Amino acid sequence: MNSGPLHTDSTRKSRSKTAWGYPLAVMIVLVSWVFMVTQMSDWSSVLAQWRVTLTMIFGSFVAGATSEGGGAVAFPIFTKVLGIPSSDARVFSLMIQSVGMTMAGLVIWLRKIPVAWPVIRTGLLGGVLGFSIGSLGLTIPDPFPKWLFTFVTGLFGLFLVWNRWGSPHARRSALNELTGRQHLQVLLAGFIGGAITSTVGVGVDMIVFIYLTLRIGLDEKVSTPTTVVLMGLLSVFGFGWHIVAGSIEPQVVNYWLSAVPVVIFGAPFGAWVCSKLKRDQLLGFLLFLIALEVVSTFVLLPLTPAIMLALAIAFLLCVGLFSLLIHWRDTEDKHTSESTQPT
Repeated sequence: MNSGPLHTDSTRKSRSKTAWGYPLAVMIVLVSWVFMVTQMSDWSSVLAQWRVTLTMIFGSFVAGATSEGGGAVAFPIFTKVLGIPSSDARVFSLMIQSVGMTMAGLVIWLRKIPVAWPVIRTGLLGGVLGFSIGSLGLTIPDPFPKWLFTFVTGLFGLFLVWNRWGSPHARRSALNELTGRQHLQVLLAGFIGGAITSTVGVGVDMIVFIYLTLRIGLDEKVSTPTTVVLMGLLSVFGFGWHIVAGSIEPQVVNYWLSAVPVVIFGAPFGAWVCSKLKRDQLLGFLLFLIALEVVSTFVLLPLTPAIMLALAIAFLLCVGLFSLLIHWRDTEDKHTSESTQPT
């Protein structure tokens, strides 16, 4: 008898939390931002970074709307257009994603947009381990980080095309728990993605996204916000790592401060748009960005024999890994189909 009013009251409280939660977070960030500008820099130095601000208007939207972090826009533009060193572009990507993508994650949580929480927990553990080991023992000289970023992005694009038009499998609309084997696989995907993130500032989102859609068969409408939350949380860890290591240059702080007021609006807006877009619209947008990144790299960067060899080896390894994931899913689907057939 009373379930109706109780349900209405619960719904009203949920809507109230959604209504004030994001504006309150924005207010806290903006007040903190003003304090940091006055204490850590000055207004003229921050305003002089208008090109960074302009870049992140678009980058923050991409961070919230797709399974690529804001660094997917910042890293190539910084390194290939603005001439910023790869090491600074990597650190900036982590710094700005720790603000923008966590704000997008807040909106995802407040609006109850479906995500796979078990994947976030296990993937974050793997990402932290991979990032830590990568930061301590993985040193890649220029221009290899730029090519690594392009390779991962291009491979991600090829996978998206195959997954949409070459895979006959139905999509799962939810993932509430993982099997023991899946926990290990997500942990490994997070580890690999974390190691890549330690080098170029993004990667765990794309690697885990590929695993979720290729191995698990999770719908992109769920795997995308899942990886947005995951990348945001790992970026917070990465930001803290570089603070402790003392590896953040003063100029990078100015880059970051110039973009903070933009990303707190752009990334949440991207997350909201993602929840409204149709599957093919989201894929088309992603593929356009990926094509732009790959083409610009081949036009602007020299392709040496060493780079060609490294790309060929990495491509063969990834093809083998993807084939194994596809085989596992096909085998699992076959066993499931046989077990459900009437005897």
